[in-house]
Amino acid sequence: MIRHAPVLFEKALEVAVEKAKSAGTALGEEIVLVRDLRGRIRPLLPGRYKDRSPEQRAFGQRLTDALGAYGYPPDRAILYTNDLVQGDQILVSGDRQLISDEDGLKIWLLDRQIIGQDWLRSPLPRETENPRVTFFGIKGGVGRSTALAIWAWQLARQGKKVLILDLDLESPGVSSTLLPADYLPDYGIVDWFVEDGVGQAELVEGLMIASSPLSRDLPGEIRVSPAFGRDTGDYLPKLARCYAESSGTANGSWAERLQRMVQQMERKERPDLVILDSRAGLHDISAVTVTRMDADAFLFAVDSVQTWNAYAFLFRHWRHHPQIGEFRQKLQVIAGMVPETGRDTYLKRFCENSWDLFREHLYDEADAQNIDAYSFDLDSLEAPHYPLPIFWNRALQEFDPLRDDSGIDEQIIEAAMGKFMTEAEIMVFGGKENA
Repeated sequence: MIRHAPVLFEKALEVAVEKAKSAGTALGEEIVLVRDLRGRIRPLLPGRYKDRSPEQRAFGQRLTDALGAYGYPPDRAILYTNDLVQGDQILVSGDRQLISDEDGLKIWLLDRQIIGQDWLRSPLPRETENPRVTFFGIKGGVGRSTALAIWAWQLARQGKKVLILDLDLESPGVSSTLLPADYLPDYGIVDWFVEDGVGQAELVEGLMIASSPLSRDLPGEIRVSPAFGRDTGDYLPKLARCYAESSGTANGSWAERLQRMVQQMERKERPDLVILDSRAGLHDISAVTVTRMDADAFLFAVDSVQTWNAYAFLFRHWRHHPQIGEFRQKLQVIAGMVPETGRDTYLKRFCENSWDLFREHLYDEADAQNIDAYSFDLDSLEAPHYPLPIFWNRALQEFDPLRDDSGIDEQIIEAAMGKFMTEAEIMVFGGKENA
């Protein structure tokens, strides 16, 4: 008996793919490998278990032997569509990823994950037309919420109506900056999700948006839907129920529910721009707001090894996205908290690290003659990797315009964020090409 070396998670898929390739097309011209929540892998094939062929029995044994802890016992090593509810639909699931296409054999991966699934799912259908922007940071503490509030103020000065959704539900921040306690609406986003879960979201829909006093004397308006409202009550029990995959008596993903909520707000408010303040990190909430909501995504970063390594995890995952050619054109890197000294050197190094990230994972490999390739030079101002800077300023570290009698210092804002705000407006409202 051949003894196989133990297999770790990162090698298990490679082993399964090699075994599938070695079988050729004997199992069919397409094989879907299903990886469960523990990381165990087995193929899904048409037919029934009781009708399995000798070739399939032999393949199941080889896969079991090769995968070790990440395999199934031989009698359970292969799934069959006719033994599953909606097995044929699972076989062609939109969540599967094509991971190999050689010699007439296609091998797909259907990854069953507790979190992370939304990073590779397709954009959600949308009926509204106003632009959207997601403010996202892979790590916190990069000035994201302050930049959001100031840009919203700048847009309201120009007469625009801005609708902001505080979707950083685990750590609400931007709504506290823009809505003092006296201005909070009765309810917030967590209340909508909880009530929608039992089919009565309409009870709170008209009571979860308020105007920020920051725009009180401006020609435009800043409207905010906070994470919580004055009548939300005990927040944590509601937060724990926010992410349920149900709406009333029907099933519906959290992403689909969010899209429905946002569109209802858009139809009622008719904003010039919707800003989604996403939570930091790799949570599925971030995945939905960055890649599935038809929003331009501002990726906030500081030039640190920790930041680039964290983004590399995400970008490496994105290489398998079925719509990578579409959503990568909506990305824009933001250099947050650029230091007061050595700015040119800092931004040069930042740009180089950002470029390395994009060209390794998201840009096409192409020569200079291929004008259709999605690729940019290091210093291309039109490139998503080329950072829009926000300069560090001590006054902005304590930014609290609604509680500071001095209000907003326009000179400080222009010096720190002028370039960012100008370029962001061009990107969102027209003028900047990303392709």
